Amino acid sequence: MEGFQLTDFDREIWDGELDGFVPRKIFDAHVHLWNESFATPDTLPSPARLEVDLTALQDWTSKVFPGREPHFLLLGTPIRDIDFAGYRQWMALEAKKDPLSRAGVIVSPELDPRDLARSVAKYGIRALKPYRVFASDPANCDIFDFLPEPLIEVANEFKMLVVLHISKFEGISNEKNLSDLKYLTSKYPQVTWQLAHCARGFNPATLEKAIDRLKYIDHLAYDTSAVNDLYSHYLLIKHEDRSRIMFGSDNIVASGVHGKYITWGKGWDYFPGMEKRPHCDCRPTLVIYEQLRVQRQAAVILELSKLEIENLFYNNAKHIILGE
Repeated sequence: MEGFQLTDFDREIWDGELDGFVPRKIFDAHVHLWNESFATPDTLPSPARLEVDLTALQDWTSKVFPGREPHFLLLGTPIRDIDFAGYRQWMALEAKKDPLSRAGVIVSPELDPRDLARSVAKYGIRALKPYRVFASDPANCDIFDFLPEPLIEVANEFKMLVVLHISKFEGISNEKNLSDLKYLTSKYPQVTWQLAHCARGFNPATLEKAIDRLKYIDHLAYDTSAVNDLYSHYLLIKHEDRSRIMFGSDNIVASGVHGKYITWGKGWDYFPGMEKRPHCDCRPTLVIYEQLRVQRQAAVILELSKLEIENLFYNNAKHIILGE
C-alpha cells in the first residue's frame, strides 16, 4: 500500500503515549475493505479505491497497534457504480477468515431488498453500510434518501447493525435527523444503529447540542473512528451509556495518513500538517494516533478504570456486534 508507512516519529508517539493506554485486545468496529475487481467502467476514480483485503488490514494493524490482538467489523467502501452483488459476497468471505470478525456491506437505494435478504441469509452478513454519496444531495440529505425503509426492514428481520454516517450541515443536531432516528429506533427495534464517527462528531458543536437527546434514544451505539477532537470523545463518555461506545479507526485510507482532522467554527477537515517551523517539532503523526491521543486524554480527564477502557476497545463491541 504505497504511501501508507510508519515513521520513527510515529513509533515515538506510540511508545511514549499510546502503548500503555491501548488494551491488548481490540475490536475495531469501523474499517474498510476494497478490491478493484468490483469496479466497473462507470466507477469514478477515488482515493477510497485502495485495495485492502483482510490480510492487508491485519498486516497494517499489527504495525500500527503492535502486540495487540485485533478483530474487526469489516465495512464495504461506499463507492458508486460498482458490482454490488460481487462485492457483498467477497466481503462476507473475507470476514469468515477470522472467526471473530464480521462483515458490513454497502447498500444503495436501488438494491432489491429480496436480493439483500438472500445475501444476508446465505453469507451471515452482520451489518449494512449505507452512505450519503448514494443520495442526490449528499451534503444535506435525509437518512431515507440513501437508506429506504424496505432495506431497513431486512436489517430488522435479521437483527442487524446499520452503520450510519449522518448528513446535513448541522449533523446529528439537525432536528430532522433526530426525529428520524427516534422514528427508526421505535419502528425497527431489532436494528442497532451504529452512529459512525461519534455520531459524526468531528466538530463537537453538533454533538454537544444533541447528546442530551441521543442518550435517551434506544438501540443506538457509537464508534469513535477518525474523530480527532478531545471534546467529542469527552461528551460521549461523560454523558452517554458507556456500554454503547465502541472503538473504531476508519483504517486504512482515512486514518493511515499523516495529519489530523481539525475543527474551527462549525467546520472540520483533514489537515496534513505544516512545513518545518522554528519554534517546535511539527512533524505529523498518523491520524489514528491523533485519535488515540485524544481518547487517552478523555480517559484521563474522566478517570476511566482499566476495565472501562477495555470495554471501549473490546468488550462493548463483543456484546453489540458479536452478541456475546
